[in-house]
Amino acid sequence: MRSRVFAVGVAAWLAWQTVPAQTLSNASLNGKYYFVYLQVTASGGNASDARNLSGSMTFDGRGGFTYAGRLGAGAGAPGASSGSGTYAVSSAGDVTLTNALRTTLQIIARLSADSSVVLGATTEAADNTNDLFVAIKAPTANVTNAVLNGAYTGASLQFPNGTSAAMKSAVLSLTAGGNGQFSRASMVGHAADQGSGRNVSQEAAASTYNVSGDGTGTANFGSAASLFGGTRDIFVSQDGNYILGTSTATGGRDIFVATKNFSSAATAAALDGRYWIAELTVDGSSFSAASGAARAIGASSRLILSQRLHLDTTPVDFTAVNSFSVNSDSTGSLSPLPVQGVNNMALGVSVSVGGTPRPNTVVGAQIGALNASSSQYGIFLAVRSSTFSGSGVFVDPTGVVNGASFAPTPNPVCPGAIVSLFGAGLAPRQGQPSALPLPTTLEGVSVTVNGAPAAFFFASAGQLNIQTPFGLTGNTATVVVTNGGARSNEVVVPLARTCPGIFSFSDATTPNRGIVLHADFTLVTPQNPARIGETVIIYLTGLGALNPAVPTGAANPGSPLSVAADRQVQILVGGVVATNVPFIGGAPFFAGLNQINLVIPSGVVIGPNVPLAISTGNAFTDLVDIAIGI
Repeated sequence: MRSRVFAVGVAAWLAWQTVPAQTLSNASLNGKYYFVYLQVTASGGNASDARNLSGSMTFDGRGGFTYAGRLGAGAGAPGASSGSGTYAVSSAGDVTLTNALRTTLQIIARLSADSSVVLGATTEAADNTNDLFVAIKAPTANVTNAVLNGAYTGASLQFPNGTSAAMKSAVLSLTAGGNGQFSRASMVGHAADQGSGRNVSQEAAASTYNVSGDGTGTANFGSAASLFGGTRDIFVSQDGNYILGTSTATGGRDIFVATKNFSSAATAAALDGRYWIAELTVDGSSFSAASGAARAIGASSRLILSQRLHLDTTPVDFTAVNSFSVNSDSTGSLSPLPVQGVNNMALGVSVSVGGTPRPNTVVGAQIGALNASSSQYGIFLAVRSSTFSGSGVFVDPTGVVNGASFAPTPNPVCPGAIVSLFGAGLAPRQGQPSALPLPTTLEGVSVTVNGAPAAFFFASAGQLNIQTPFGLTGNTATVVVTNGGARSNEVVVPLARTCPGIFSFSDATTPNRGIVLHADFTLVTPQNPARIGETVIIYLTGLGALNPAVPTGAANPGSPLSVAADRQVQILVGGVVATNVPFIGGAPFFAGLNQINLVIPSGVVIGPNVPLAISTGNAFTDLVDIAIGI
């Protein structure tokens, strides 16, 4: 799925796609939704003020919304809350909306392909406030208890009395009988004030629910299960595919979301395609919230995360690869590395994609193996995202991606990076330049980024490979293609100072082998591994501005070398920071290509697939492997 430096990669891009749709706008988000919003402010490594807001939110289809609901804050009893705000839906399905609890900030959310779910987080807060927002489409016709029928899996994150002293994460298995009874209500999870965070399994026998005609209601899980008990306000969707809820108790500060199970004969191969994802996590004393995308690759059981991560007080552009497994009952595991004995997520809601059943939803919580203690608490939800089509010269709104990693939007672009554009009608024929400097017009096609001309590596009807102009500034980049005088749609993507992506390829042991060379320029492989103390060369793109500066499209100089202007670049080999890094900058005699020379640090675990990660002043990427030998 990864490109080499100038690989076309059309098949990789097409493999991400689902059901085509036209581009989106404010009109795509219209009508009444039910929502739960959980916000956590931390101090001294502990939650000091968790509060939530839940109720109904009505979008007018023109950029305005009103809401009415119930506010839980501090240690006091819940109270009524109402208000209004604004929202904007991008052509790709990004949604920015006023944060009802902090009106000077915006929630960065996304809209599902079927417009049934909105999910996101406030990722730009300057303090240690992190949150999660989830909304589901309210029924447009009367429903009854019969709307909830069958097997569901849900996740819960709770901060009782607004602090982390008794915080809890749990994954719930529910079987609704359509008659107001849950014939099964079991859960696995852990609580900070119980058994040192030991993960346990509990049952909530005789649990009940009652759904009113408008889709609101209550569920009662009794008092036997400490992980998830008591009475909860619930909201259900018209089709019964989604349940959203929060505690009614004084001091209850939580969020609960569940989806109908995908299948009773699920496989890992079914989880494939592009999803929007949002999460709220506590890892020891560190708090984080994230909103972004996930590209699931069922054939290799990998999930590529591309998120705007708010980590404690700092926004970070985060890309990483996770592994997943799926059991036949739709439950499974999702984690950075394969883990035995952990079922922390489930696939939900079957939809047909090209005639193949696919899950519309992934829901889960940060839990560990039974009887093991863990310090990570959290909840995550993913929903299938739209794909897009258009006539004439058309750039896919989600099709402006890093040319090395193909990390999905919202992974940003940055000055001087190699970037791939996907769409239709982009060029009349295939072509590529024969010499440097790269041209700004190829086969009658030009590309501007914030009005500045980009340089070309490659052009075809479905894909353009460009170098973004040096000197770009701001938080967003507007990309426009002109083909023979015909202008494309405008695509607005995140812009950052750096956007690192390491080039990679697939081999017999990993689908993401980093392009790393020995000093003699032979490839580092399991058969020819790097060794501790050896100097190796990493090829990547996206280190941003160089010093001395290099014109867009020109070859990086061989003397003097151009070094990265970002002085915060770090390389981690198997989690160990490389302290001997002789060079970080532009690869000599190449355009847009960056190079890092580093000495493999001591203490690195030996193995064929050791993670190779890079952090910069604004980004962290952990997508490729390197082979380390004795």
